[in-house]
Amino acid sequence: MTPSDTRHEQRTGATHRPSRPTPPPWLIDALLGFAVFDVVAFAIAADVGGTRADPWVAYPIALVLGLLVLGRRRFPVAVLVATALVICAYYTLDLPAIGLALPVSVALYSAAAAGRLRWAVGVAAALVVASTYFRLAEGDDVRYVVGYELATTVALMAAAIALGHGSFARRQRDEQRRHADALREQTHALEAADRVAREREAVARDLHDVVGHHLAVVALHASVAREALDDVGRTGSEAHETAVTTARDELDLVRTSAASALADLRATVRSLRGAPGAVADQARLDRLDDLARTARGAGLDVALDVDLPDDAADGSAAGATVYRVVQEGLTNVLRHAGASAAVVRVTLDPARDTLVVEVRDDGAGASGGTSSEGFGLRGLRERVAVLGGTVTTDSPDGGGFRLRARVPLALGASGNANGTVARGRAVDGGSA
Repeated sequence: MTPSDTRHEQRTGATHRPSRPTPPPWLIDALLGFAVFDVVAFAIAADVGGTRADPWVAYPIALVLGLLVLGRRRFPVAVLVATALVICAYYTLDLPAIGLALPVSVALYSAAAAGRLRWAVGVAAALVVASTYFRLAEGDDVRYVVGYELATTVALMAAAIALGHGSFARRQRDEQRRHADALREQTHALEAADRVAREREAVARDLHDVVGHHLAVVALHASVAREALDDVGRTGSEAHETAVTTARDELDLVRTSAASALADLRATVRSLRGAPGAVADQARLDRLDDLARTARGAGLDVALDVDLPDDAADGSAAGATVYRVVQEGLTNVLRHAGASAAVVRVTLDPARDTLVVEVRDDGAGASGGTSSEGFGLRGLRERVAVLGGTVTTDSPDGGGFRLRARVPLALGASGNANGTVARGRAVDGGSA
């Protein structure tokens, strides 16, 4: 054990002591029974009262009192009542005095330890009242019986009952503590399972957002490259060169998109391995230009309109969520809408401290399949709902499809609403 471990144990009070084996219950009961028999037999042999009765008649009764102790765990009340009756029967035979508290103390303790406090108190009170009454009726000295012997007897009985009840209370506390520990463990297990489920959902959303967008772009470029290669053998020399150049350019774009996908995927993996800043740096408002540029490379005319304070692109959770909304919206347009143009607008609603993002295309609208609740839109709703925002989709009267989200700002970001406004605009394929 190192010195630091020793100091830690001294601070916390924790010590590593080997557990001592406890004797079996039957051995404890046998020893208690022998103790009761021994005490009663000693009192019989002493014959303090000088009854001159045959003591050998009393010893079997002492043995019965000792044997009754063996059943104190299974039948505590029955043993208590039987012990009290045996003591009463013993004194009716005018045998040597054996006292009242000592023969019944083990039975009183056992009944109280079993949670039968009322039985223990009731039997003890009955024995005390009956003994005091008959002894006074027989002419014993009142001062001796009431002033000395009664006080001693009541004190011994009360001590036995108090010890038994204390043992019962400790067992109850230990049982409650065990139940509380079990409930705590169940709660921790449920919380751990819930955390795992939330983490799996977050991983699924991140992988869908990162991989899905780039693969959609790769698929479009690969399709164009294949069409260009198909035209190589069917055209003249000039058209042949044009087709080869087109295929080469598209394959370069495929390589670029694949490299971007791998970079984003590595950032996501680094985040899952304990570097959360990787995803925060990857999904930022100031990287919306990259999304628009990638979509334009796939043949989609993207107009980007961002109207936000200067320091809105600070890597906040709200900014990352808006980035994912735009990413999912453009991915759906490239995959499903059959659109030729899309408009992305990101503005700030200062009255509600909310970022408003809208992605609208001129494609087939809801009938084209973009409104179906796939994994992308489902994950997007979950992501925005974490921040208390909402996601809506519809087909405007002018045609096409519109994805709209409202994302509340993080605490402390609302003060940026009064700052300098920076407008970045890219229309008809221009740079933002």
